[in-house]
Amino acid sequence: MRRVLFIFIILMMSISIAVKPRNLSKSEETYGGTLIWGTCHKPTIINPLITTHSISMPLLDLVFNRLIRLNSKGEVSPDLAYSWNISGDGLIYTFYLRKGIKFHDGKECTAFDVKFTFEGILDDKNNSPFKSSFDLVKEFKVINPYVFRIILKTPSASFIYRLVSREIVPRHFFENENLFITNFNSYPIGTGPFKFKEWTIEDRIVLEYNPDYYEGRPYLDRIIVKTYGDVRDLWSSLMCGDVDFALFIEWEDYEILKDDPSFRAYSFPSDGYYVLVYNLNDPVLADNKIRKAIAYGIDKENLTNRAAFGYGLECSAPFSSQSLGFYPDRETFKYNPVKAQALLKDAGWEDKNNNGILEKEGKKLELRVLVDARNDIYKRIIMVIRQQLQKIGIKIKVVDYDDESILSEIFLKRHKPNVELKMLLGGIDPDQSRKDWSSSEPCGVDKLWIYKNEKIDKLFKLGGMIQKEEERKKIYQEICGLICQDVPVCYLYYPFSFHAVSGKFTNVDDFFNQNMPFYTIKDWRLKNK
Repeated sequence: MRRVLFIFIILMMSISIAVKPRNLSKSEETYGGTLIWGTCHKPTIINPLITTHSISMPLLDLVFNRLIRLNSKGEVSPDLAYSWNISGDGLIYTFYLRKGIKFHDGKECTAFDVKFTFEGILDDKNNSPFKSSFDLVKEFKVINPYVFRIILKTPSASFIYRLVSREIVPRHFFENENLFITNFNSYPIGTGPFKFKEWTIEDRIVLEYNPDYYEGRPYLDRIIVKTYGDVRDLWSSLMCGDVDFALFIEWEDYEILKDDPSFRAYSFPSDGYYVLVYNLNDPVLADNKIRKAIAYGIDKENLTNRAAFGYGLECSAPFSSQSLGFYPDRETFKYNPVKAQALLKDAGWEDKNNNGILEKEGKKLELRVLVDARNDIYKRIIMVIRQQLQKIGIKIKVVDYDDESILSEIFLKRHKPNVELKMLLGGIDPDQSRKDWSSSEPCGVDKLWIYKNEKIDKLFKLGGMIQKEEERKKIYQEICGLICQDVPVCYLYYPFSFHAVSGKFTNVDDFFNQNMPFYTIKDWRLKNK
């Protein structure tokens, strides 16, 4: 069916080529047109203080602006604030705001709106999910309408990355409003490149260009978001031309589109990576030789080819290659089953009864791996790993679950899991990984994996305080090297994500990368209308 649909579309395209387009003026070619954005994630409330998921999250970047933002390269860049400085002791952040930027209702955006936004996140009654991002703040201060200052309790070089995550709301709209039941949540007003126009009962959202946007009006006249029941319906609409833009399509659909000139298809690795995390209190896995043997026993290239159909970037460190903390001289544990078997033998494990599974003191070498059975990728990964580790004498027993409510019951069992397949997040700023690797951040660990290393804890604390980039780099690279040497997890790979946009749009390349800065959609243009 898909092949028939594809051939039909190609035929229709060939017919349309024969139609001579009318002559357009330069201004008509530059501005105008509509982007139809298809999604399977129904919109939720659109409010920067409390919105956490769905298509509503990327829409925030089009309706609002941030104090500062991340560009396509992952660098902190100006937005409402055109410049800023940080005191030598790392405690005071001062931002200088652009003058004359107006909300969509005509009121000017000033430092008072910035202060109101951040204080609203910290206000207990609002129960904002972003409150922890500002737990280091001692005080927000308005120096004047265009100068805003943040004073921290303790120095933090990475605090600047926390500020890029929140958009600024209008104080005058919220002063007498309940954050959770305000009309603002379904008719938001920001300063962004697009104005909110409507949200229908069919979950169709319409944005129109902001003619007064501070960077100049967007090239597109409007963006229409259409919500679909499932990915197959969305795919059909994309192929038929009812949708121009779709994120996170299936890999097999990407395979169809990547060589089709009617589309621009993109694939790139995410900033999250798959790992096997260990219960380091388990008597077997407490042995560093066992953990190293597992790392040498997994063929990552074969794993990505079979589990991810070739779309995976091998991972061998807690920080990505784009991160300040990436240490190139770390131990990488390239696939070496001979070395893996030698380590296991040195640790006292042998196949005494020739059944293919190693034993020691009457116990089999068995890993009980916790796997979320709702995730098809996890199921493919553990199937391949089970086969690979079987070859070096390690037995894998899968403990799967399809509901978090049964996890506590699983962990109470006598033979509870000692390994878990999960995803960890990398990120450009290495301090963002502290919650996973520092025992001083208890909220970042789970019941199975608790990693404790006092030296790493101290280095993370030091790296978070020092302002000079070269000094921070040395500290985080040392952290990277120590973690890789300790082998508290087995790194697997970064999965790819797949996206597509109609070939009739240009200026789109800056968006399609690991950072996906949605505000750059303001620069997209139609080739012809």
